[in-house]
Amino acid sequence: MMKLWSRGLGKTELKMDFRYYQVKRDPAGDNVYIIGKITDPVNWEFRITLEPDDIPGMIKMFMNYCVVKLALKNMYKYIIYLFNRRKYAQAAGYDIEKQVDKAYSQMMTERQRPSHLRAAR
Repeated sequence: MMKLWSRGLGKTELKMDFRYYQVKRDPAGDNVYIIGKITDPVNWEFRITLEPDDIPGMIKMFMNYCVVKLALKNMYKYIIYLFNRRKYAQAAGYDIEKQVDKAYSQMMTERQRPSHLRAAR
């Protein structure tokens, strides 16, 4: 289970279990979405957008010796996941993509930065 903390979360540490998340291609471009729901300690749907420019940094992270060692040492867990992946899909909810898209649209439709914060063009 991956844990996520940031200064903006204060004392809250989010727990993310990627076995429950889905990866979808953006039909309008080259981006890829990771979508899902964080349920501990909050109940948030989320969408992570990966762009082509993110790939070099991701490869850099995944090729780090510590990460490669962790992956190889725990490869058997991936095999176990493959046998149980339907269980994770059912627990996440087959309609999670629709839920996330709806929430994203509601939150982001009229979202704009205040004019004094926008970059001059």
